[in-house]
Amino acid sequence: MQVRSLGLSTDLQLLALRGRIVDRGDYLVVMTPDDPGYYFGNLLVLRAAPQVGEVTYWSRKFAEELGGVPIRHITFRWDGIAGDVGARAELEAAGFTLEVTDVMTAPATAGAGAIPNRALHRRAISPVTIRALTPDEVIATADIAFANADRHDDAYRQFLDRRALWKASLVDKGSARFYGAFDDDVLVGSLGLVALGEVARFQDVEVAASHRKRGIASALLAAAAANAPADTLVIVALSGSDAARVYERAGFRVIERTASACRYPG
Repeated sequence: MQVRSLGLSTDLQLLALRGRIVDRGDYLVVMTPDDPGYYFGNLLVLRAAPQVGEVTYWSRKFAEELGGVPIRHITFRWDGIAGDVGARAELEAAGFTLEVTDVMTAPATAGAGAIPNRALHRRAISPVTIRALTPDEVIATADIAFANADRHDDAYRQFLDRRALWKASLVDKGSARFYGAFDDDVLVGSLGLVALGEVARFQDVEVAASHRKRGIASALLAAAAANAPADTLVIVALSGSDAARVYERAGFRVIERTASACRYPG
């Protein structure tokens, strides 16, 4: 199955680094065997948004493809660049939550729209040091993610720990670089940049609640851009979110919108 969305294609490349993708011709099966509870790591990718009358069919297909492992969710993503949600009413009636995501890009090199390296020197973050993280330090980024999350149960903490170990392995192999913001010796922000051929994809931008609105996210973006392994940088955020606005101020521009549907457990 050919994928035209840059956001979806980079997501799939990231998922392939950890799990397995099977092409069925008119859809893709994505599996992350080490984490069956990873909602967006075990899913079906469709050619287009589910239309009226198709939700039951694709839900059955999900069970056929992924029902052999202890998965309690159903997740669909679909190709497209305009954020089409298809049969919204039917999906919501079946218990799915819909999300539309902005896919944003910026050139890593200097020029119009490039991420401004001067963000590194903003006086607002002068007490904070930005530097690359070691693999062991990448594992500690799970602490910030857990503190910032809406969920604080053991299952979610384990999900974040497994994800942090995967990110640390990418750094160890030289496939990614992660950067941290330190206030004295305390990690208060982090993000990653993964090399994916002609583009590089940002991952997991986090800033501790105690250190927000100080320009730390912009400084981390600039630090990563200054050492980017590709000329084009890609980042995603929920449409209309605070994160999307931060990225736009940092020099990113929306090039497409993608959509997904997930029926979460319970």
